[in-house]
Formats: sequence, C-alpha cells, structure tokens
Amino acid sequence: MIKDIPEKMLIELSRLITTHTGLYFPEKKWNALNKGIKSVINDLDTDIHQLFQSLNSSPSKEIVDALTTRLTIGETYFLRDKNFFQILQDHILRGIIEHPKRNTKRIIFWSAGCATGEEPYSIAILIDQMSYLLKNWDITIIASDINPVALNKARKGIYSNWSLRGTPEKIIKKYFTPTTANYFKIAPHIRQMVDFRQLNFMDDNYPASLNFYEAMDIILCRNVLMYFNEQGRNRALQKLSKLVIDNGWLITGPAESGFVNLPEFTSVRFPNAQYYRKGPPRKPIKNPQAIRISRKDHSTRLIEPSHAGKRFTDKKYVRRISDGIVSRPPEKPKYDMYQDALTDYNRGDYLQSAKKLSTIVSKGANNNNSFLMKTESMILLAKSYANIGELAQAKTWCEKAIDMEKLNPEIYYLLSTIFQSAGDIDASVKSLKQSIYLDPEFIMAHFTLGMLLFQKNMPNESKKSMQNALSLLELKETEEILPYSEGMAAGRLIETIKSMKID
Repeated sequence: MIKDIPEKMLIELSRLITTHTGLYFPEKKWNALNKGIKSVINDLDTDIHQLFQSLNSSPSKEIVDALTTRLTIGETYFLRDKNFFQILQDHILRGIIEHPKRNTKRIIFWSAGCATGEEPYSIAILIDQMSYLLKNWDITIIASDINPVALNKARKGIYSNWSLRGTPEKIIKKYFTPTTANYFKIAPHIRQMVDFRQLNFMDDNYPASLNFYEAMDIILCRNVLMYFNEQGRNRALQKLSKLVIDNGWLITGPAESGFVNLPEFTSVRFPNAQYYRKGPPRKPIKNPQAIRISRKDHSTRLIEPSHAGKRFTDKKYVRRISDGIVSRPPEKPKYDMYQDALTDYNRGDYLQSAKKLSTIVSKGANNNNSFLMKTESMILLAKSYANIGELAQAKTWCEKAIDMEKLNPEIYYLLSTIFQSAGDIDASVKSLKQSIYLDPEFIMAHFTLGMLLFQKNMPNESKKSMQNALSLLELKETEEILPYSEGMAAGRLIETIKSMKID
C-alpha cells in the first residue's frame, strides 16, 4: 500500500498538475489530490519520483490522461438545470432563429467540459423537440472533455437511471431504450448529433485541438472554470472568447458568473440566471414615435410608445391591422409565471405562490415546451401547499410530479417529509428507502431515515443509516452545504450525528 505523499512533494505535484491540466488543488483539497495521485501511481505501475520527473519535464499523453481520469469529477445528469434549458429554448435559440448571425441557417454548439455526455445529448434532445422551429437548419454539436474515460462512456451513450434522475418520463420513453437492469441506451439519431473530441483547456490552440475552425454560436462551459485558479480561468476565457461568433453566447455555471470579466462580453440577466453575449450592450431605442393605426371610419388611434413594439407588429399578436382592430396582448408565458411564483415562495408568500402555480399546472402544457418546467411547477406547488399546512394537496402534487419523473430521488424525499408532517411514519420511511434506492449517496435521506427508525424503536437499523450518512459525509468538504438540509454544512451534520450517540 502506497504511503501518503509528503506535503512538500504534494505541493509541487499540485503546481505541476495545474500547469499541465489547469486543475487547481488548494490545501483544502489535498486529501482528494493525495488519493488521486496514489491511484495514478498504481494505474501506471510507477512511483512518486518517476511521476514527479515526468511532470517536471514534458509528460506523455498517457500520464496526463491517467491524472485527469482520476482527478476530474464527471458526475452530471440529463437536463441538469432545467431553468437554463428553458432560457436556451425561449430566448437564446429563438433569438438566433429570428435574427440569424450567419448567411446560412446554421447553429454551432460547443459543450466544453462535457464529462460523460449528458449535457450535449440534452442539447440534441432539445433541438429535436424544437424541430418544428428548426426545420432546414444545420445544427452542429461539438462536445469535449479532458477525461478520456468519460469521453468513451459518452460515445457509447449508455446511462444508468441515476443520469436520468431529472428527466421526465415521456422524454425517457421517447429517446432511451432499456438495456440491462437500470441502464438505458440513447436513441441513435440523438447520439449521431454529437461529435466528441478530447481537449485540454491548457492547450495553446483550441481550434487545432478540436479539429474545428468555425466560430461557435453557443459555448457551454458550465461548472468547469471553478476547478481552475485565476490564471487558468483567465487563460481559458481568453481562448474561448476568440471562438465565439459576434453576438454569440458563453454559458457558465451559476457559481462562475463572477469569473467572466472580459470586455468582449456583455452580461445578460435572465430569470435566476446570468449569461454572456459577445458584443457591446444593446442600446434601447431613443425617443420612440407613437404608432397611428387607421380605422374603418378613417379616424386614427394613437398607440403610445410604451405600448408599441413587437406585440403590435408580430403576426402572432395582430389581426387585421389595416382596419384598426388590435388584439389584446398575449398572456404572460407560463415560464414567467413560474418565476413569479418562485419569487413569492422564496419570500415566504406560499399562498400566493400556490395560486400562481395552480394556474400553470391546471392549464396543462407549460407554455412552449412543457417537458422542461412542468415537473418543477408541481414540486414547487407541493412545497407551497406543505408550508401552508395543506398536506393532502401537497401529497397529491408530489405524486403527480413522481409520475412525471419516476427516477428523481429528490421528489421521493419531498414526499417523505410530507408523510412525516402528516404523522405517517411508515409511509415516510418507505419513501426515503425509495429515494436511497435511486440515489445511494443521498446523505439527508440516510440521516432522516436513521432518525425515523430511531423513533420506531429500531436502534440497529437506525445506527446503520447514520453510519451510511457519516461515511458519505467524510467524503465532503466540511463547509460544503448539503442539498435538502436547509443550509446545513457537512461538518455540522457530522457533529450532530456524533452528538446523538445512537448505539
């Protein structure tokens, strides 16, 4: 068994790994770095000194591949952050369709840091869902990652149900075929839409590394820059900026918005998101003139500037403008209504949130593309009802959400909390077990199950659940906030479990 790497050597290895891969390991991540390097030494059948010498000169592709395989995090899932995909559909892609940036009908995507491929395949699924709008458009989807093992999995297109945990049931049925137990193969026509390439962000020439030289309309670099230090981020961003077409888009992760400070990009805010468009800010129209519309009686009607615009010129909203009959403005899109409801929920106005969400879900399809935000509307509605004590309604909408996304462990966890509030401990335990079956690493589900089993006077089973939670918590940074913990950090939960002394 390889001993722990001496601190001085670990510091030097960390510096060299950052130089060659961009991956940055501050002191708080040295435990993960130590484990990863020891695994690389085993994989390559070498020793620490030979590895150091190789990195200190010009490491081979084999060594870099071995390091990135062990040191990168490839955990992701389909349609991750549906809010982004809704914005991509409703705003970014529709903007490109209505105002093309090229002389031809073409859109080029680059999923930079694609891991095992769920993100670019999600784009392909969205494009297929939007085929009615993108008829005769040429769509190119390039996907890259530094990890060769992750890319091999992506090319095969076979995923466990864990990768589909945020995917609506109707999308799974349409685009995936079950293979062995709990595994699904993506539809061939979706797999063929994505071209996977290996790329190291520290390469000097991205176009050559990708073997693709056209400017990109949309570059997705989500949750990648956070693993670089400031120098590495700036280096990568400078190169990415050169590959975006004028008025094209750079999409980063929610925690990375502060990293993009290049003058070439303009920050554009969307509901609960911020992305970047290449080009100067778009100037509002100065001193807009009122629009006069002739009536049948030859009189005129004045449309004030604040009401003029697309809704009076777009065929979708105007009928017989020549005779002066103007239709009413369109109803507020359901997606915007969802954002309003979310705002109400976050400020504690659960009743108002429930009213708005009930309007959305009662009308069926969630505006332009119901598969994206419909489940989220049901989940938020269930939470809203639970917070005002309407537990029967909360249970109903939670179960409807499960019907939409049967592989989503977080919905089963939500249902367990509703059962617990209603005093049905047995049903709560059952839901928690289903949640853990779908996600064996769901820490809060293990912890909550341990608590309930203790209440049921089942100490041995309770202890096992708590031990499972502790084992998973030891893999987390102490300050990391746990999902569904109401803001509790991993270190705090460890202290809580140990203080309980459940024997």
